[in-house]
Amino acid sequence: MNSDQSANDQHFSTPADEENSLIDDIRVVLERHSQKPAVEKDAHSTPPGWRLANYEVLKLLGEGGMARVYRAFDHNTNREVALKVLKKEYQASSDICARFEREAAAMVKIQHENVVHVYDFPAERGVTGIAMELLAGGSLRTLLKIGKRRKRSMGVKAIVRFASQVSAGLAAAHDAGVVHRDIKPANLMLDDNGNLKIVDFGIVHAMERATWLTGLGRPIGTPAYMSPEQCKGERVGPSSDIYSFGVTMFELCAGKLPFTGQADSPFALMLKHIYQPVPDIRDLRANLPDWLVGVIKKCLAKEPVERFPNGSALTAAIEHGPDQPRQLEQHTESVSKTTQINTRAIRRQLECLPQRAIVAWACRCARRVQHLNKDQRLERAIAMAESAVYASDVDESSTSLSNALLRVQKLRAISFNVVPTSDPAVGNDAAAAAAIAAAGASACAAARCAADAAADAAFVAQNAMNALELIKGPAPGFWKESQDDYKRLVAAKLGPEGTIGKRLPDDFWHSNFC
Repeated sequence: MNSDQSANDQHFSTPADEENSLIDDIRVVLERHSQKPAVEKDAHSTPPGWRLANYEVLKLLGEGGMARVYRAFDHNTNREVALKVLKKEYQASSDICARFEREAAAMVKIQHENVVHVYDFPAERGVTGIAMELLAGGSLRTLLKIGKRRKRSMGVKAIVRFASQVSAGLAAAHDAGVVHRDIKPANLMLDDNGNLKIVDFGIVHAMERATWLTGLGRPIGTPAYMSPEQCKGERVGPSSDIYSFGVTMFELCAGKLPFTGQADSPFALMLKHIYQPVPDIRDLRANLPDWLVGVIKKCLAKEPVERFPNGSALTAAIEHGPDQPRQLEQHTESVSKTTQINTRAIRRQLECLPQRAIVAWACRCARRVQHLNKDQRLERAIAMAESAVYASDVDESSTSLSNALLRVQKLRAISFNVVPTSDPAVGNDAAAAAAIAAAGASACAAARCAADAAADAAFVAQNAMNALELIKGPAPGFWKESQDDYKRLVAAKLGPEGTIGKRLPDDFWHSNFC
């Protein structure tokens, strides 16, 4: 790590051991209702007229995985504001609310024209919210959608202007010791004058770890903009925001993301962020200035020390745009020559199962190709994933929540550590595909919800099929056995879809691949 980054990182404290404080997060997930989100009703979806302290709700503006945002009227100041309120399932955790408030309060330190202005933190009857300035111009996500509908690209001058504004807002945040952790077009809002402001600092950090808990309900977004270190669950600093900024700028310039996930698998997408070279943006849009291409490329470096260390350095690079040297390399994505199965259809079928059954199916797929790679890390990865599925004597009481937290954290780390393994005796490609299948199974067990688990399981199946075809193995037999596994899990009626589901007895399967 260079001296500049060390100096900037001193403002960003390493997260303390949060095992006990996050037990409430797991309890929130385990106690969620099994109904689908479409029928969810709670106090925060109340019609206009509902009040939080001195704020009167006028209308719902939008919602994300964690909170809803309303247009509201502040009777104390006689102005309209944007009122963000945590959803009911997260309000149940006093710890989550406390961290939410602490992180939101950090925004007060950031006084900058390109950062949303926070006014107040109203709390009443167990409901916590953030009152901030109302931005009526929409978001960059809205502009991208409009451009896509009209089949028009965003102009280079507009892109550079937006980049300058976002980098200036990041510089102010980083100087105040705040890392955003979720820079993306949806969190870059326009005011009435068309100027960008960064929003959603507070809720991101408070909920960052909770989103990884094995739970129910809708997916909490995909990690399309996450840095490699954030994907791996490592400590993040200002350079992580720089990477997310780079992904955002790539999308503004090219009209598409640098990486997309197979069957919407979060694990597949994160693997690309960690290991796969970034495509050459010139292949998607040739008329970009050399200096802008160089800035985006530096932002998207895999290693944090190779990026701009913070928002201030990024701002300086953009201000001196034409002086930036061109540093371009040609990168092409490898295309698998193996049979591509319909992972989206498989995902939809698996979503009909409870989450433990989905993980069981993924582990079975990975076990069928484990013999192609004898690395013991693969065995540990699958065994840890299976520990979330079997052993009926393990209870779900609060006394087991600490172990559940540790298991999720370990699964996330293990799922990436086992990927680079290979065995020359078998063939690097086949062994690597088997490693990815095992890693995918552990990621499936650590998924945030049943829908993400199903997508990861479909990704496991594809890589298991790839491994068998690369050694000219019995791929059709593999698929027949996997279908039989699915039918057996459906017949077992282990719980309603969208729930965690019952544990499977150790002798549920007739074969164990030993």
